[in-house]
Amino acid sequence: MDNDKPPEISMEEFRFLADRAGLGMNLQELEDLKPVYELYLEYTALVHSVGFGPEEMVVEFHPD
Repeated sequence: MDNDKPPEISMEEFRFLADRAGLGMNLQELEDLKPVYELYLEYTALVHSVGFGPEEMVVEFHPD
């Protein structure tokens, strides 16, 4: 990422997202989940920062 500060979301925004998704979580559950969400938010930002250009991408699953 370009800056050193990891992405953060306010508790109010996080509660809104969880309520919108219909998760029905209490404040303690939200506080426990928020750091995990922010970690994956950082990983998602990294993926979105990659310039794949006009490449055609394919996702394949090969069961073992």
